[in-house]
Amino acid sequence: MQVDARELFRHVSADKSALYRAIMDAFAAAKRGFRLHLRPDEVLAEAEWNGHPPALEEIQLALTQLTAWGNLESQPDTARVASISDFYRARFLYRLSQGGEAVESALTVFLQALRRRAELQTVALEDIANRLQVLRTLAREHVPDAAKVHEILRDLVRVFEGLADNAQAFMANIGRNIDLQTDAGAVIAYKKRLVDYLDRFIGDLVGRSGSIAQHILDLDPLIGPLLWQAA
Repeated sequence: MQVDARELFRHVSADKSALYRAIMDAFAAAKRGFRLHLRPDEVLAEAEWNGHPPALEEIQLALTQLTAWGNLESQPDTARVASISDFYRARFLYRLSQGGEAVESALTVFLQALRRRAELQTVALEDIANRLQVLRTLAREHVPDAAKVHEILRDLVRVFEGLADNAQAFMANIGRNIDLQTDAGAVIAYKKRLVDYLDRFIGDLVGRSGSIAQHILDLDPLIGPLLWQAA
């Protein structure tokens, strides 16, 4: 079924968006627990409602709308059929569609970016030093463990990417905070706190850079075979 990507985000800003998001959160939580399908009454029981839970009929209407937008897929529910009348009564199982899963992943990343603290991470420096030390140890083994080498190199890339992302967010945050200050005294006070913070970070950077540099120098003649092995 072809779905307009814009329709997949309709529930975020539509009327009753809180209801739609609670339902989608319930499906996302169920999927993390390896449960693919939910019935309307299960959604009612498992979703986290802000206040009084809605009626089952309201949930059924919301499920139908989310299916129409493409966030969910439905199929007839025959597991609870006990009579002929039950068979002819419309009962459905619902699951996240491929588009719905993509939207949930995108919203998770979006919320993480909003909640991320814009700071210079000194802990990343320690992570870099520790992983380089492990890489040096692996390089000295007669036959390095390929899986461990790959894992450490992958972790190093992620740490450097995270350090760079946080530094960029930190710089952008500085500009926003200064722009929001209208009082000269507040600007001076903010800049003083900023300088103190940078002094602490630079002090930590200087203190750790020597060991990090030594790890890199020691790895220089050994890294080639490890990279080939990981590749």
